[in-house]
Amino acid sequence: MYEERREKFSFKSFFLTLLLVLLFVFLMLWLFPTKSYVDERLQSTYDLQRLEVLYDEIFANNVARMKDAAIGYFTNERMPKTVGESKKLTLGEMYDLHLVLKMKDKDGKPCDTEKSYVEMTKYTEEYRLKVNLSCGNQEDYIIVYLGCYNYCSNGICEKRVPTPEPTTPKEPKPENPIVKKYLYEYKLVVEDTKTCANWTEWSKTKITASDLVKVETKTQEEIVDYKTVTVPVTTIETVTKQVTERYISKYITELVLTGTKDVQVGTTTKTVIEEVKVGTVEVDTGKIGTGTLKEIPKDTSTEVYKIISEDTPTSCSYCENETIYTWKIYEIKPVYEVKEVTKEVPVYKTINVYESKEVPVYDFRTVEKKEEVEKTTYVDKKIPQYGKVTYYRSQTCKINKGYTDIKWSNIKLDSSLIGKGYKLTGNVKEA
Repeated sequence: MYEERREKFSFKSFFLTLLLVLLFVFLMLWLFPTKSYVDERLQSTYDLQRLEVLYDEIFANNVARMKDAAIGYFTNERMPKTVGESKKLTLGEMYDLHLVLKMKDKDGKPCDTEKSYVEMTKYTEEYRLKVNLSCGNQEDYIIVYLGCYNYCSNGICEKRVPTPEPTTPKEPKPENPIVKKYLYEYKLVVEDTKTCANWTEWSKTKITASDLVKVETKTQEEIVDYKTVTVPVTTIETVTKQVTERYISKYITELVLTGTKDVQVGTTTKTVIEEVKVGTVEVDTGKIGTGTLKEIPKDTSTEVYKIISEDTPTSCSYCENETIYTWKIYEIKPVYEVKEVTKEVPVYKTINVYESKEVPVYDFRTVEKKEEVEKTTYVDKKIPQYGKVTYYRSQTCKINKGYTDIKWSNIKLDSSLIGKGYKLTGNVKEA
């Protein structure tokens, strides 16, 4: 019975012990990563730290540029005059005055031209210069004091701030330290690269593309052939011809009919109906005139003036108590009657009128005359034929074979090797 209990107890203990060992190993692996993992994380952290340091340096350099430009700009005539007065200059205004070049943040984006500024404030015995820079999500400022200090070489200069002495004691060094030196493996992997020559000139020769030959094409209209056709050509020639022309040989005097005219050859009695004036009649024109007796117009053959009233005014400054007459104006018009009247009228005859003139006598003769005539001939002419032509150009490339280089360094984070692209492999050996 004792043997059975002991065997049963041993199996259970062994199973529990094995379970505890496996759990311990798992916890150790989880809590303590491998050496290569630690090295990779360390190198990645170092790269980030280097970038942060680089970004901080760029930001600090930009602040320093703004500070130096502000000190150079704020001369005596530009300084604030009264205590508490401030004069501000934005980064945008500094750009306009060409005091500094354009500034960018770590991502290549321009810095804020309004939030970034320099501000000079007058104190009792010195000036305070604030330089504020805002680039992306990074913004900070510095304070600089300016004045006429005994160490200024020329006018106003920047106040020197003394460096405080360290107050903490240095740690004692061991008398005989035992230091082990190690070498750390770095590896540089250079991938295959491709370099290409310049593009060739355009050519009609066809080129086939391949992995190492790039090809570009272009198509354009141009002359591809000529066609011969017969076309008419018209020219102007001067020719001489025999022509017969009419010309004046002499002049002779002769009577020439120039026209006709009517001449009276006698008279005859003729009864005609016509209007005959038998008297006159006076027609009222509706016009009235006033004035003294001497102002009444005289009757004419066409008008008659008849007094219709008279008046002797009792007081008149201009008429001197003369009698004033009023008269009407009548127009005298003739009166006609239609009657038969017997009267003598002339009798006319139309005769021809001749005039003595010099007239030419014509004759004919043969003369030579030049004239221009069109002449058509036929010639062969080449006419260009157009078509689409493809041109080719190529760029030849070559593969530069990559390589792997191993270097060992006694520095765990060797900045010179890291800067050249080398990376820690995690392999370490004692020097």
